[in-house]
Amino acid sequence: MAGWRSILVSQPCKLSVKNMQLVYAPYEGERVQVPLEDVTVIVIETNQATITTALLSQIAEKNITLFSCDNYHIPNGSFIPFHQHSRLSQIAHLQITMKLPLKKQIWQKIIMQKIANQSAMLKKFQKENLQLELLKNKVKSGDSENLEALAARKYWHLFFDKFTRDQKGLDPRNIALNYGYAIIRGAIARSLVSYGLLPTFGVFHNSELNAYNLADDMLEPLRPMVDMIVKQLEQEDELDVNLGVSVKSALINLLNMQMRLNNEIVTVVTICDIMAYSFVRALKHNDVDYLKLPEIL
Repeated sequence: MAGWRSILVSQPCKLSVKNMQLVYAPYEGERVQVPLEDVTVIVIETNQATITTALLSQIAEKNITLFSCDNYHIPNGSFIPFHQHSRLSQIAHLQITMKLPLKKQIWQKIIMQKIANQSAMLKKFQKENLQLELLKNKVKSGDSENLEALAARKYWHLFFDKFTRDQKGLDPRNIALNYGYAIIRGAIARSLVSYGLLPTFGVFHNSELNAYNLADDMLEPLRPMVDMIVKQLEQEDELDVNLGVSVKSALINLLNMQMRLNNEIVTVVTICDIMAYSFVRALKHNDVDYLKLPEIL
């Protein structure tokens, strides 16, 4: 993904395209134009925005992820490009016929990296992380002992005070976490589609009601990056149940933050592409070692 701008649309407006420029025309205020090639993500949180079909077409052509939001301004849908990969059928066949042992090995690797990243995040905020350090190398194939859940309980207890991931509550930290996870989930789905993968078919997540099972699988090692932003926002006393523009902007900008992958420092949005590409290679070679996952700096 070549773009680097993330755009949050919160005011009533019309969105169109002219001369390969995204044209933002608010009902009150001045028009703004941004080169489409610079755009990574567009989040439309107002229900009083209109968008032209010409712009939608260009969004697909430029591999831009477009999010809609619900009445609570949380992303609830994404518009991603139709499959453009030249070997879609071949890759889709490999994905659908993936053997169970490879699925279990991939999930094991994902969970090991997730726990390692959670441990690194605890260390970053000077929290005791010995329990997760001990768990991260004990994950078995398919995470048969469900160490992910055990690590999560220990992690959340240490990371936030008096906190639970009960999404029914009105804890602003949960609201912010869900917002951030949704943004990265959409970026991952875009990358998966770009490399000919079908986001519906996951290695662990397999709900028939979920169109993004594979994206949810690949999201796991990236979740601690969202946690970090929310923790920082909490420390700066920026959080409330009505997420402000500055909070949303910080969470969307997470895509431009950096992690380590293959001993290189790259942005999260680039990592989404690399993970998707490496997943295809793991499928082709039937070898989990080809799958590349990011580490916390």
